[in-house]
Amino acid sequence: MRTHHLDRLLCLFSALLPVVTSGCGVGRSDFDQQICDEDLVSPLTAIQPAAPVDYLELRTYSGGYGYGTTGTGTDTGIDADNRTIVSASGQLCAEASDVELCRAAFFDLPLESDIATGGGGFDITRFQSLAWSRGDEVGAAITTAEALEFLGEIDSHAEAALWAELNGHNAICGEDNVGELDGGYVLLTRSGSGCGAGDHVREHKVFVSTEGELEVLQSVVIERADANCAIGRLPAGACWRADARAPARTRPTCAVGQFFADVAELEAAAVTAFEQLTAELRHHEAPGSLRRAAARARVDEARHARVTARLARRYGARPSRRLSTRWTPRALAEVAADNAAEGCVRETFGALVASYQARRASDPRVRRALAQIARDETRHAALSWELRDWALARMSRSERRRVARAAREAVARLEHELVREHPREVQRVAGMPSQDEARRMFRGLQRHLA
Repeated sequence: MRTHHLDRLLCLFSALLPVVTSGCGVGRSDFDQQICDEDLVSPLTAIQPAAPVDYLELRTYSGGYGYGTTGTGTDTGIDADNRTIVSASGQLCAEASDVELCRAAFFDLPLESDIATGGGGFDITRFQSLAWSRGDEVGAAITTAEALEFLGEIDSHAEAALWAELNGHNAICGEDNVGELDGGYVLLTRSGSGCGAGDHVREHKVFVSTEGELEVLQSVVIERADANCAIGRLPAGACWRADARAPARTRPTCAVGQFFADVAELEAAAVTAFEQLTAELRHHEAPGSLRRAAARARVDEARHARVTARLARRYGARPSRRLSTRWTPRALAEVAADNAAEGCVRETFGALVASYQARRASDPRVRRALAQIARDETRHAALSWELRDWALARMSRSERRRVARAAREAVARLEHELVREHPREVQRVAGMPSQDEARRMFRGLQRHLA
């Protein structure tokens, strides 16, 4: 299996997960305003360049990923040419005399740039640029010098944040993160992913002058990098049955035991799911790399079921096996639709949540267990996206629409499920996110993997 989907997910998870701090960090006294809007930093609606434009787009490009098509214009997402639209403002080619010609010229603008950032210790390069349309003219700033010329004087909080971002500093949302100082602005920023040797997460206090000079006033390491950093799907046709012959679950002494009992049952179900997937991939003559990855995932899920069952028993519960399923090999379109829902949506978000738990759980045994499970589940999610690419290339347009519809429906169902708030004891011991935190991570995942 190729690694680009795995690398993509690892870097994305590092960006979406909140940083676990030790209580240290840069001083906050200089920051009295917040510039984040719906988790989006420096929205381009607040940017006023030196010369007005009809449309402005901040984008990044990581060649070779291709997570799908979301359209063009002002849509935020990842489209067919692999550019990620981080933020956009206005309407593309709104004032052009020939809109189609203008749009064609816009999509021919270069994606690679000299504004490059590393990929969180995985040797991935992401290129940033600003692109715009102005009447019949289109253009892109692919160097920091060109970006500064386009912006002109840095005369707003949003422009200061955008300029800092183009220089490798990401504003920290969720708290006051900007203030004014003589001659410019001061921002609270973060760099690094914590994923990969030496790529520590650092907080910075950064000064941006109105002329575009950037100076780091203070820098503090708040999370050491993990050199080894790298919840599951249900089988088709699965149903939970209340079987009188099945052993009753032991009444847990606390909600944590009940939580891990439920997780263990889902992990056991995932064993069947990957057994089925392996057989269906063989039936449809999928590449050997996909079949081997699915077979390995089955082994992983069996281990996860054992580990989480032990955690359930540690907290006074005993999982039961009440899942029954019957299946025969399905058509490729049906396999792909199920993979889109269970793998590209549910399992991908499950991997992100497991990564969160591995950082936040107060029980060290839970943290150790979830760290391994998170690595495995992220690899399983990458397999789902790899399978998606292979299957879509072999299906008709109507079948591809069916797969897209299955993914949309799964997103809607999962979003509805996030109304549930886990008990505080589960949040503390098992590290489960709060409702608000889960929604924030889910929205971030949607934006990047649509």
